[in-house]
Amino acid sequence: MFRNLKLSSKLLFTFVPLFILLIVDDYYLDIRGQEDAMLNQAKASAFEKAHIVRVSLVEQMLENEKVDDVLLDNLRKVGGLEDLYIRIRPDNLHLRDWLQDSTRDARLMKRMQYAMAKGDIGNEVFDSGNSLFVNREDNIEAIIPFKAEKKCQTCHDVPINHVLGVAHIQVPLKEIKASISANAQRTAVITLGFAVLTLVIGIFFYRSLIQKPVRNLLAATEAIGQGNLSYEMNVSTSSDELGILSQSFDRMRKTLRQSQEALRNSTVGQIANSLIRDFRAPMRQILTAVDRIERGNPTDDVKAQLCATARNSVVDMNKMAQDLLDYTTGDLKVNKRPCNVPGVLTYVADAVRQDLERDMVKLEVQQGYQGNIPLDYERIARAFINIVSYSVNYIPPGGMIRLAAAAQEKMVVFRISDNGNGIPAQFRDKIFEPFTRFVQEKGLGLSLALAKRIIEAQGGTILVESEEGKGTSFTISMPQA
Repeated sequence: MFRNLKLSSKLLFTFVPLFILLIVDDYYLDIRGQEDAMLNQAKASAFEKAHIVRVSLVEQMLENEKVDDVLLDNLRKVGGLEDLYIRIRPDNLHLRDWLQDSTRDARLMKRMQYAMAKGDIGNEVFDSGNSLFVNREDNIEAIIPFKAEKKCQTCHDVPINHVLGVAHIQVPLKEIKASISANAQRTAVITLGFAVLTLVIGIFFYRSLIQKPVRNLLAATEAIGQGNLSYEMNVSTSSDELGILSQSFDRMRKTLRQSQEALRNSTVGQIANSLIRDFRAPMRQILTAVDRIERGNPTDDVKAQLCATARNSVVDMNKMAQDLLDYTTGDLKVNKRPCNVPGVLTYVADAVRQDLERDMVKLEVQQGYQGNIPLDYERIARAFINIVSYSVNYIPPGGMIRLAAAAQEKMVVFRISDNGNGIPAQFRDKIFEPFTRFVQEKGLGLSLALAKRIIEAQGGTILVESEEGKGTSFTISMPQA
């Protein structure tokens, strides 16, 4: 179905979905890219804030030997953190003996209970020592371990990189996500606008630069295909491929028109020359017969002979005219119906017998096939008569022509053979060409050309075999069904 669409429809159905896919893909990739950048920035921000908290806690422990909750509240406010708390395990701190007392234990226990109330998330960081990030709908929660440094060993009896605590920091993302969505939508709208603008401009240029020249070429092609070589096409003056194609096509049209006119003039001249040359002999015979009848007082037998000569000359002229008409019209319609093969051969033999006897050529008919096959009776008989009439030109007095028919597989094969002089080798490939005569034969040189056209129009084939001094054989194969 797509193959049968117009070129403009094919381009529309191809590029519009591509534009839509481009916009959707651009929108999706833009959001994903901005979200990834946002998460990376949020993680970096969480690391920075966790570092500030850790430094503050370390400094407080070194100076005050305790962590002040007020400091943590201030860090939340100053850092813009929605939720900041420290998860600890009292037995994991390994405080020095001189720092252990009931007040500190109670404060540590309170912080642990506050963290436990938040859930179990982050406990695995104590064991792994790796940061953990959890994406929420409106924020990202960073769980970052506080690892012991050398100065931490002042208050804690732990090795370096031992996890003393875990900072839970929530970085808000709601406003950032809203900004990203707005930016993506704006980008999509801009992209859609450019796509529509590009499509409109593309359609304009397509119609003016491609569709219009192609339509002109298509109209010219249809007109020339119908034989109208006088069609004046709109030739593009541009130097692009379509312009060059248009100009070349118009040159081809003009060349074809000139060739057609030259061929017509040549053909008309050739036909006129053949008519004049070949009509002279029968016309001369007619004039001679009429003159002898008018000037003298011939006997009845002589008068009858002169009238027969004039009548035969008229018949010959009529046959030449009919051959010319049948061949040059090019409209050779056949009406096939079941025909009796022996009847066809008998009809042909009766039609040519008188002319053959006048030329002292014998005729033999071999009825090897007795059935019926679909043929145009009149036209196939005309073809066989033309072949016989042509063959006579190469048969000296006393020669013979044989008509035969026989079945061969799904075909009926007719053979028209003679024992004449044969056709010279240099002429055999051209005997079926119109207006071609190699001997002083009667007619216009259309006998075999017309016979070949009649046979092929009925689904048959014709072949010729000839050898100088041994005769010629025409083989006509016609389908039985």
